Formats: sequence, structure tokens, C-alpha cells
Amino acid sequence: MASYTHSGQGTPGQSKLFLNPAALSPAGDRANHTTFWRNPKVGNIYRNTEYITAPITQPLLDYCGLTEDNIASLTEPIEVLDMCCGAGVVSARIQEMLKTTGQGGKGLVRLTCSDSSGGQIGHVRGRVRKDGWTDATVVQADIASLPFESDSFDYIVVGMALMVVAEPYAGLAELCRVLKPGGRIASSTWATEGWVSDTRDAVANFGIPGQQPVPWPQKSCHLTGLWSPGAWDDPYFAAAMYNASGLTEIKSEIIAKPITFRDPEQFCTIFEALLTGTVERYWSREQKEKLRHKLKPAIVEYLGKRYGGGPFEIERSIVLVRGTKAKD
Repeated sequence: MASYTHSGQGTPGQSKLFLNPAALSPAGDRANHTTFWRNPKVGNIYRNTEYITAPITQPLLDYCGLTEDNIASLTEPIEVLDMCCGAGVVSARIQEMLKTTGQGGKGLVRLTCSDSSGGQIGHVRGRVRKDGWTDATVVQADIASLPFESDSFDYIVVGMALMVVAEPYAGLAELCRVLKPGGRIASSTWATEGWVSDTRDAVANFGIPGQQPVPWPQKSCHLTGLWSPGAWDDPYFAAAMYNASGLTEIKSEIIAKPITFRDPEQFCTIFEALLTGTVERYWSREQKEKLRHKLKPAIVEYLGKRYGGGPFEIERSIVLVRGTKAKD
């Protein structure tokens, strides 16, 4: 396990260890960093990824300080923001802990779920009604321009999202603004996606006759960098970005969470959003028109031969980072 810890001292954002990260690319690529993820179709298929994001949700909440023991011991209300909430995976886990600890419905954890995608927000509102979430408010908002008052939240959690935020400096600055002094932010981003090697080999010779094979991520960073304006797969980079926003007491590390799939069909369903995104990012118009419909069958066939049609496991790891807003 790799980790990095930094307790900020002096002027926030000026630490000699944390200069503005050189790996950050310009934020103007909204077609890939923002528009793609707000597409309702993409939002619908991205919900399938809850299978792989749910196992890393509790480690993220623990990292933020929202442990089950801490929630069970609450006597005063806290305000929690689940930013870039997506399909509501993080919020759902918080609601589960409230039920388990008997703290649900007491107004002790006031939860705000927020995302820029109207489709995802509609889905989360449905979960609130269907699953009976307590003390939960749903707000559509852009992370770079939040509608909340300054110093509003005790805890902010951002699950598997900062790596696709088009303007991460603005987003982190806004999160820091709405965080209470002494409050904590924690986020998760992808580090290693074992998904790459299996799909890479499946499409190694995939292409239009007479042309070169289609481009495809050859290693994990080719995938994690598709929409990332910065090296969010690097715990040092993630910590540096927190520092640049003015946060202190920063810690970051990588944790591994291998994922098991029952068969190739489930694999393709879970990763459909990433398959779609890779095609949109890398392929020409002709390749999309002629080959898109053949991609899933090719991957299913390859994985079936490689793993004998039965369960198989892929490597997956994430970056966790947290920081605290200095008290006045």
C-alpha cells in the first residue's frame, strides 16, 4: 500500500512540497470532461458500475471520518454533502449506517446529495422516495459553482468523480468554501483499472479490413486519463491538489479492491460506460459506425475463452485522499 501524509503549515497552497501540479492539463475539454458524463444515456448505463463502486464506498466514508461508530455516537447534528453523487452509492451507504445504528430519522445526519446531471439527480430522488431515506435533500448543482452558503458542511464526500471534473481547481475551491472550519473532505479516484488488459487483448486485432486495428487503452493510465484533467491516479497529485485549494492535514493512499465477475456478460454490462467512453474518445466516425456493434461480442468471446466462461477476478485499486479546512 502506498501512502503519503502531509500536515499543512504556513500559508495554505504554498508548501514547498506541493507546488501546483505540473501534470494538470487545461480544463477546456468539456466535450469529454463534462458533456459526456451529463448525457442521460451515459448516466443510465453508468449506474451499472455500482457493482464496482459500492465495495470502495465504506473505505471512503471511513477515510472521511464517517465511520459507523462515529455515527452511532452522534449527539449533535452534522451536515454531510455527497458531491457528484451520481446514482447515490455513497448516500445509500450512509442511509444503511443510519438504520444499522438506529440513528435514522433523528436529524443527526443531514444529508445533501448533489450532482450536475439531471438524470442522475432524478434517479437519486427516486431512491429517496422508494428506499425511505431520512433527512436527505437532493440538489442539482455544478461542483464549480455551488449554490450553498459558505461554511455549511461538516463533511464532504466525493466518490469516484474528481478525476472527471473539468475544472478541478474551481471545484475544490468551492468544496473548501462550503466546508466548515475544522470540517473534512475526502474523495476517491481510480488508480489501476485491471479492466484494461482484458479488453486490450480482446481487441488487439479488431478493425476495419485493410486498416490498422482500432486504438484502445494499452495500460491503465490510458484509460484513467481519458477524461482526467490531471493525474488523479497518483496519490501525490491528489494530495497536491487538495493543498492547492487551501486544505490542511492532508493524507492520501492507494487501496486495492479486486472485483469478481460471474461471467463475461456481467463484465461488459458493468463496464458499458467505460467501453462507450473509450469508443467515443478514441475511434473515428467510420470505426464507430462499422465496429461499435461488434465490440461487446468480441470481448465476451475473448473472456469466455480466457476464463472458461466462469467467474473471474480483475485487479482494481483506488486513490483515497482527505483534507481538513483550517479553523479561523
